[in-house]
Amino acid sequence: MSFVEEKYMVTGHHGDIHSLTAKQLYERILDDSKSDYNWIAPASELVKICKNTSFPTEYALAIKCAILNCFSNIEHRANCGGDRYIDKPADQEAVQECYNSLYQVEEEEAISARKRYLAEMIARASYIRIFPGPTFRKLRKDWIKSKVKEYISQEKIDFKQLVKVLHNEFVEIIKKAEVDGAFDEDEKAERESWKKAYHEMLEKLKNLQ
Repeated sequence: MSFVEEKYMVTGHHGDIHSLTAKQLYERILDDSKSDYNWIAPASELVKICKNTSFPTEYALAIKCAILNCFSNIEHRANCGGDRYIDKPADQEAVQECYNSLYQVEEEEAISARKRYLAEMIARASYIRIFPGPTFRKLRKDWIKSKVKEYISQEKIDFKQLVKVLHNEFVEIIKKAEVDGAFDEDEKAERESWKKAYHEMLEKLKNLQ
């Protein structure tokens, strides 16, 4: 009697259909995860397959972690000043489901993936277009660290709501810090730096004449 491994129908980004075993899909995702774009299928499709009761738990875990790490990378680039990824609601819901479904999973890859994604989403909430002096950077870093510690043990998170709430909270913290003069020294140093650069440029122009 021959054993035929179950195959799963995976719908790609453009409606193309792939018939793959769980292991084949897992291996394909591992390969796709070397890049953060152009995966075989959207996150929403991959999560739907992972939820299939017949899909092996170990492969589902690895795929969910890969999805979280992928979106963490995308968020990180935006949080460092790059272009903000245009959210697709279905993908964001899928990523959120990955995060929430890995609650209390003890495998190190799951713990790491959850913590990293949470940190990037909190960093997203704290993104403000102001002069990022050392005082602001330290304040932001410490705040992100404290919020990760606060929320990492929460069973379910609505990230859209979380980002909104934490952004408002962080804005108020920055406003208070500005009123208290926390950034005065940084701003003074920045003005002096620009003044020095301006005079150096003038000297170079004089030497060219």
